[in-house]
Amino acid sequence: MSNPEKNQFSILVVDDNKENLKVVSNFLKSEGYQIALALHADDALKILRDTPIDLLLLDVMMPGTDGFSLCRLLKQDKQFKEIPVIFLTAKTETSDLVEGFQVGGVDYITKPFQKEELIARVNNHIALAHAKKEIIRQAEQIQKINRTKDRLYSVIAHDIKSPFANISMLISTISEGYLEPSSDEFNEILQNINSSTQETYSLLENLLQWTKSQTGDLEQNIEQINLESLVAGCCRFLEPSADRKQISLKYKVDGEIEINADRNMMQSVLQNIINNSIKFTEQGGEVNISGSREADQVVIRVADDGIGISESNQKKLFVDEGQLTTRGTNNEKGSGLGLLLVKEFVQKNQGTIQVSSKEGKGTTFTIKLPAV
Repeated sequence: MSNPEKNQFSILVVDDNKENLKVVSNFLKSEGYQIALALHADDALKILRDTPIDLLLLDVMMPGTDGFSLCRLLKQDKQFKEIPVIFLTAKTETSDLVEGFQVGGVDYITKPFQKEELIARVNNHIALAHAKKEIIRQAEQIQKINRTKDRLYSVIAHDIKSPFANISMLISTISEGYLEPSSDEFNEILQNINSSTQETYSLLENLLQWTKSQTGDLEQNIEQINLESLVAGCCRFLEPSADRKQISLKYKVDGEIEINADRNMMQSVLQNIINNSIKFTEQGGEVNISGSREADQVVIRVADDGIGISESNQKKLFVDEGQLTTRGTNNEKGSGLGLLLVKEFVQKNQGTIQVSSKEGKGTTFTIKLPAV
C-alpha cells in the first residue's frame, strides 16, 4: 500500500494481556502504521472518542466488557459503526465465529497468530476501509457536481431568462417607433433597460465565478490592495443602482489601510454586499461603508437602514442548500449565489464575515481581514 502511505492510518489494539499488546504493536509499527493500545473496553472507548481510528484489533476474552459486547456497542454508535473490527481470539468454535460476525466483526485472527497472517489481514482491511472512504468521498463529490449543475440550470432558466425577456420587450417597444425619443416614457424605458442589463450582468458574473469556485478553476492572486481605492471603485460601479432608488451611498475608509487579498474576489465580495444593501433598502434610504484598523485586523462594515432580515432567515444566508432568494424593495431579483460567493471568497482570503440585523431597522455586514 504505497498510496496513501501506511503512516496515514491508525490502528487501535485492545487486549488485556500486555505481552500480546507489545507483540501486535511491534508487528504493526514495523509496517509503518500508527498504533494506539488499550487494556480494556473503557480505555478503548476513551481513545476512540479522542483519536481518529481506521481499524480496531479487538480481543474477545477480556474482564468486564468483553470484545463481542464492545463491538456490539460500537456498531450502535453513529460515530464508530463504520470502523472495521478484527477479533483476536483463541476461540475457534463455529458458534463463536458466527457470533463475532453477527455483532459486526469483519474478520478473525486466531491466537497464537503468525506475523505474516496478521499483517496480510490488516493490510487487506485497511485497503478496503480506505476504498470505502474513497467511494463515499466520490459520491459526495458527484452530489456536489449535480447540485452545481442543477443550480446552473435554475439560474439560466429563471434568473437570467426573465431580465433578458424584459430587455427584449422594452427594445421592441422602442424599435417599433411608438415613443417619442424626448418623452418621459422613452427615458423611463431606457432606465429600465439599463437596470435590467446591469442586473443580468451581475447575475452572470456571480454565476461564472461561483461555477469556477465549485469546479476548482478559480485562481487566487494575492496582492497588496489599498482598501479605500477598492471600496471607492465598488461604489462607483453601484452608484446608478443607488441613484435609481434615491439611496444615499456613502463610504468612509482610512486611506492608509492596505490588505493582502485577491483583488477580484474582494471586489466581488464588496459589490455583492453593497448591492444586497441597496436591494433591501427602501427609496430614499442610506447605505454606509466603513473601513478601519482594529488591533491586528482590518474591519469593513456595510450598514443600511433597510427592511432588515428575520432571525430565521439570517441562518440561511450563507448556506449552500435551499438558498434564500428574497426579492428586493423594488422587486429586484437575485440568484441566491451572491452571498455564497461572499462567504467563500472571504474565507479564501483568511477572513470572516458576520451579519447583524433587525427587521424594519436595517442590516450590517461585518468583514474582518488580517491587517498588513
